[in-house]
Amino acid sequence: MFDLAAIPRIETERLILGGWREGDAPAFAAMMADAEVARFLTANQSPLSSAMAWRDMALFVGHWALRGYGLFAVEEKAGGAFVGRVGAWQPECWVGFELGWGLARPYWGRGYALEAARAAGDWVFASFALDHLVSLIHADNRTSQKLAQRLGMRIRARTLHAGMPHDIWEVTSGDWGK
Repeated sequence: MFDLAAIPRIETERLILGGWREGDAPAFAAMMADAEVARFLTANQSPLSSAMAWRDMALFVGHWALRGYGLFAVEEKAGGAFVGRVGAWQPECWVGFELGWGLARPYWGRGYALEAARAAGDWVFASFALDHLVSLIHADNRTSQKLAQRLGMRIRARTLHAGMPHDIWEVTSGDWGK
């Protein structure tokens, strides 16, 4: 059984990626109540209630417990503010071992998503024998598409997820970090 205390703590220049704490729930709920944030992070493109956000947070913790990896809670080093969630996951019947990200709107445009995604991807490739990672990105999510490109990803395929068009972006371990 995976010990949740064993979730890595990854520090970047400005961020800390680590395990989820109950105290993250209010900030995560506020993030997911924002319609612009929820637009590309929820199955119906709608904001979540605080109860549904809590369930999502519990899902992230459960993924760590069941698979030994998952989405990290991300906070700013300076002050400890909750920034969002970034990491790797692969729910049952998913498109692959996915590197995913989502930040609260006050932290958009600061380079935090790139910084956190690079750190999480570095950890994934160092920790697991993978030849590639994927990211499932809504076809209209230009911001995430640009981030995927900056991470060295390319579109591998198009699919429907929750009835909406998504692209499956991919990066090989050999192309990661170039």
